[in-house]
Amino acid sequence: MYDVLNRIALDSQLGHAQADEVDLAHSHLADTHEPDLSIGDRNYPSYLWLATLHQANRNYLIRCSAAAFAQARGMLKGEGDDSQIVTRKPHHRQLQEIKRSGLLPSITVRLVRVVFKTGEYEVLVTSLLDKHEYQTAEFKSLYALRWSEETFDGILKTRLNLENFMGKTAQSVYQDFYATVYLTGLESILTAQCDAFLGNQPTRQPQQVNRAASFHALKDHAIEILYSNEDTDSVIKKLEELFLTHPTSVRNNRQVPSKKCSARQWLHYAKRRCQICF
Repeated sequence: MYDVLNRIALDSQLGHAQADEVDLAHSHLADTHEPDLSIGDRNYPSYLWLATLHQANRNYLIRCSAAAFAQARGMLKGEGDDSQIVTRKPHHRQLQEIKRSGLLPSITVRLVRVVFKTGEYEVLVTSLLDKHEYQTAEFKSLYALRWSEETFDGILKTRLNLENFMGKTAQSVYQDFYATVYLTGLESILTAQCDAFLGNQPTRQPQQVNRAASFHALKDHAIEILYSNEDTDSVIKKLEELFLTHPTSVRNNRQVPSKKCSARQWLHYAKRRCQICF
């Protein structure tokens, strides 16, 4: 579970390889509060998960697949209104589990259709039912915030090379996993002030801290901050000076077509070109 506004992982867990995403999501629920809005991709709008969120008084915004809602199939074709209030009931195979969990036998949700620049439709399901307080046009930019979580996964897997574990025991894997996630949160906290400073500079494009520079700087000074007797403020000041070097531009609404690479190209990149930060 990731805070998309502050770039911090609120809760991270290692699950079984065959664990379902929705089952894992239940374990994150304790780290949310009533004012929070949970944003999810299209693997999450199962009745069991939505009913659990309703029971816990948690708001949500989740992308729908065509199979999730019968009404969504028509909306994906451009049929009907862009915002619809519908009632959903569980599949008959889920009834026993719903009763055993004490969940509602039916829930009322709102389906919102958004249109991308390509003309493609996407349908979002949300608990924000008030059409006057929550305008339909706002949901596109709101759901776009979820992309921050995707880039966070990219940082974990590529720049920090999370899967390059230092040992083969379960303990070493847990240690590497949680240490890496912890360092991402530490980097977000330490660079927040520098990001604010760079964002206020009179440049043609807004600027932010270069994550490659910040993680490499943190790699060399993390031990000083956490364990050494050196004054923490002086170490943080030294880090902030490094963070402000080589900032990168923020290019909003930039669309770069993805490149499809063969397995051979990926192997060449992993062996010869990928630069491991930690």
